[in-house]
Amino acid sequence: MADEKKLNILFTDIGRGHPFYLDGICEEIERKYSGRICINIINVFDLSAGLSLLLWKLIRFIYKRGSQGGLFGKIYSVIRKNKKTDSFGFVEKILARGIRDYLKKNRYPTLVAHPMLIPMISDLVDLYYQHGELAVPDTVVVKAAKKIFVPDDNAKRRFCRKGIGESSLIITGLCIEQKLQENAEMMFKKRLERLNSGMELTGAFFSSGAEPIEHVRKIVRILALLGEKGHKGIVFCKSGGRLEKTIRNNISVEIFNSREIKNDSTRYFNNSTVLMVLYKGRKEEDRYTEILFRHFDYFVSPSHERTNWALGLGLPMFILHPLIGPFSPINRDILVENDVAYEISDDKTADRFAESLRQLSINGDLVRMAKNGYGRFRISGFETIVRKLYLTV
Repeated sequence: MADEKKLNILFTDIGRGHPFYLDGICEEIERKYSGRICINIINVFDLSAGLSLLLWKLIRFIYKRGSQGGLFGKIYSVIRKNKKTDSFGFVEKILARGIRDYLKKNRYPTLVAHPMLIPMISDLVDLYYQHGELAVPDTVVVKAAKKIFVPDDNAKRRFCRKGIGESSLIITGLCIEQKLQENAEMMFKKRLERLNSGMELTGAFFSSGAEPIEHVRKIVRILALLGEKGHKGIVFCKSGGRLEKTIRNNISVEIFNSREIKNDSTRYFNNSTVLMVLYKGRKEEDRYTEILFRHFDYFVSPSHERTNWALGLGLPMFILHPLIGPFSPINRDILVENDVAYEISDDKTADRFAESLRQLSINGDLVRMAKNGYGRFRISGFETIVRKLYLTV
């Protein structure tokens, strides 16, 4: 079409958070702006070769090891804190080689979600930066983007305090998966009915992509005892990963079959109180999450990008410790301040989880948490971002 606009969307494909936000934008463009915005979906690994590709793979390895916590996690945190966000030094120039070569031939407006890409390419194209989380650690604040998408006023103020002009910042609301957003009110009402009824509850359990040993151990300890209080758990595991292997070695489970979708959650649990959902990649994980989300009464997870569920969809959250990476501690503070989450700080807390859940249900605390997290923030972030992109690129 003659008036079709072109947009590069540049992925790092490292971790889940940054790619998740770009996935949501791509899906929204395809859903509502097909034929009006033509997107070139590219990632740094496909564009890189030789030493550049080797360095990107090293960064991915360091990220994964650092995200597992422990000594490597502490070293990774020091590296992140000491790296200047706007730096474009010798290493960055090597990393940027293939990316810059591509953009020199495709000089269209470009959207990124990882701040380290911005100083590498800001001189070549109009750059749009999507920051999806309420947490704003210093490591994500960069100045060279034409427009920066942020979820709320507090995030905007944080960027402004670091010298970003207000005119560059666009408030979007929380970025919630489109299918979850569409059915948010219906699922919230059904969840409140279950939380108020005193019936058995079904929780969703997630680790991060790196599957830290301490997170995995706490999840397994909780699931092993959950059924004793009449509750059930749906645990999402990367196929062949640490979480799947540890659960299989310790707990009897049912395996989710995506070809057999059930309206009643109890029909998933025939011989076990734990349903294991195996996935190969993030898109498969997201698809299974959308299918099963209506059955979730609460969820257990690190305080990363899924924080938005607790603050936007009214789904009570239990935060896995240790808090790893620059986002997690800030997200934890936001969750606790808004009274939508409790913490699983150690193994003893994990062992007492089933009993604590029962007490929280009896006392009405889960209902309070759910109500505190519904309607507090706008949840149309992806829609807002794409609309603004269409008007400005």
